[in-house]
Amino acid sequence: MAMQYDRPMRRDSPPRAGGRDPGPRRLPREVRHEQLTAVAMEIVAEQGFAEFSLDEVTARAGVTRKLLYHYFPSGRADLVLAVAERAGHQLTDEWIVGGPMDVQQRLAANVGRIVEHAMEPSPPWRIYRLARAAPEQEIRESVERFVEVVIESIASNHLSTTSPPLIVRLAIRGYLMFFESMLDDARTTAVPLEAVLAVLNDTLAAAIASASAA
Repeated sequence: MAMQYDRPMRRDSPPRAGGRDPGPRRLPREVRHEQLTAVAMEIVAEQGFAEFSLDEVTARAGVTRKLLYHYFPSGRADLVLAVAERAGHQLTDEWIVGGPMDVQQRLAANVGRIVEHAMEPSPPWRIYRLARAAPEQEIRESVERFVEVVIESIASNHLSTTSPPLIVRLAIRGYLMFFESMLDDARTTAVPLEAVLAVLNDTLAAAIASASAA
């Protein structure tokens, strides 16, 4: 299928020799959509879902509002969903399931990635946490899909199934809420990160064991 390109906009940039204004570089449609989403992610992470500036998004991306609305017809609402989706992918796409590493090595690798996001905190982590508490159901449902990915991945690594009993799913879900809250609190305290990780790992093991025995 042929690539679709967006229509170029004019910029207030100096003309080339000979008097011609080259305008902006034309981008394939999917590349432009990703560019706008990436720019919006940084701004939304800084300013929040309700307060972020569409004008700042267009200014940083070097596009007009007309072009922004071409890709995101509902404006702010569509952008929020797009950045929440992107944040979810960045947090979960590299989650390790199976492979040559043992379960403890996989746990360390997976938790280590998320801890890096949380301790910074990175734009994906900030947006994810905003989305979890958002009043809009559509936003919460968007990130809920990624929560389910993590629940199934943890169950697969620890129990060799992506469909554990409901009580186990509930235990893992409860653990994730504790995990997220503890990392956010740990970022602003002097508690050694190693101690935090030890508590998180022991809590996961205890939650799964207790739920499995219920």
